[in-house]
Amino acid sequence: MLTRLRLCSAAILLAPSAGLRLFAPSAGLRLRGFARPLATAAPSMSMADAALPTLEDLTDPREWLEEVEGDKQIGWVKEQNADAVARIGEPSDKPLYGRLLEIMESDEKIPYIGRVLNGLYYNFWQDETHVQGIWRRCTLDEYRKAEPEWELVLDLDALSAESGVSWVWGGSIPLDEGPTVRKERVMIRLSRGGSDATVVREFDLDAKAFVAEREGGFALPEAKSRLCYKDRDTLLVGGVFGEGEMTDSGYPRSVWEWRRGTPLAEATKVYEGEQSDVSVGGFAYLDRGRRYELRYRSLTFYTSSYELKVGEAAWAPIPIPADANVGTFADQLLVTLRSAWLGHPAGALLAAPADGFMGAGDDAARSALLTPLFTPTETCSLEASTETKNYLVLSCLDNVVTECRFWRPLMP
Repeated sequence: MLTRLRLCSAAILLAPSAGLRLFAPSAGLRLRGFARPLATAAPSMSMADAALPTLEDLTDPREWLEEVEGDKQIGWVKEQNADAVARIGEPSDKPLYGRLLEIMESDEKIPYIGRVLNGLYYNFWQDETHVQGIWRRCTLDEYRKAEPEWELVLDLDALSAESGVSWVWGGSIPLDEGPTVRKERVMIRLSRGGSDATVVREFDLDAKAFVAEREGGFALPEAKSRLCYKDRDTLLVGGVFGEGEMTDSGYPRSVWEWRRGTPLAEATKVYEGEQSDVSVGGFAYLDRGRRYELRYRSLTFYTSSYELKVGEAAWAPIPIPADANVGTFADQLLVTLRSAWLGHPAGALLAAPADGFMGAGDDAARSALLTPLFTPTETCSLEASTETKNYLVLSCLDNVVTECRFWRPLMP
């Protein structure tokens, strides 16, 4: 079991992107106001003269535009586009437009790797030929070549032409059964024309095809859903059970377990929050051999409550401040503070053995387990974090200069 961490730091030019499992479910959510039925027809008032909502009157005269595929809504957008073109000219006639389009469609773009599964490197690619995009893969040796030979996995242009729907890529969610088990199933998100709502279907990476529902494949209807695999035959799902299971802010209010081969209507509710919560969710995942299940309620935009299940242990609340964020790295629980706690200042990142921290009886016992991985100063703040197989990498901004600090668990 890992019990402590060692720090080495080095100043480098590249700041890593945030990729660590740090759960801040309320951050970045767009609130829709109080729950009330959406208008189904365009209001008679001129949209140009429409007043925006105020604290005294939350009525939004533009709310009818949320029905993004409605004829009246599309007609209104076309009118605004025509007005804009009349005022500023056709963008495609400008030299800058052509230069930017050439850059976006260039074959010389770096093919960024989104996932590495079974030793294959996956990339989602768009260019002038693949307008909707293709999902492809290759080996590491092939990727290192100037012109890799990619294997096509999924062609969204072909899928769109076949179905008559302009599908937009929304990402993949893999079934992770551990480092020694081949990963051959993923859930793929697709949206119609880039809508916030997505359909989600199970995909076989070996067959390079969607798994039909009649063959036991999972398929979620179009919705602002959240999901992950709990195991090979179970999904944790939210956001697809009707308005009664959504919060006033328009996000999932509950978590359901859906077993393979059963109707979605027979899924079992395993967790729920309040209607007034911003959002509610749950995850199950493996972190360097450790199995975690986490549930959260976003109580407000900046506060949340968490419950954690480590391995076969029982569910238990995570005893941290309501405005703190939580994550994991191997056997360590990571806590990012927004306010001072147990002698550590706001902005600090702390680590503690997950088993010991969850089993501690009081704050004194928990405090003794905490190791500060980052403590802010007057000139230095934590900007972001990411992870590799063996390292937790912190991107720190010190006097407007980025410095990356590397933490590595020590084996006993």
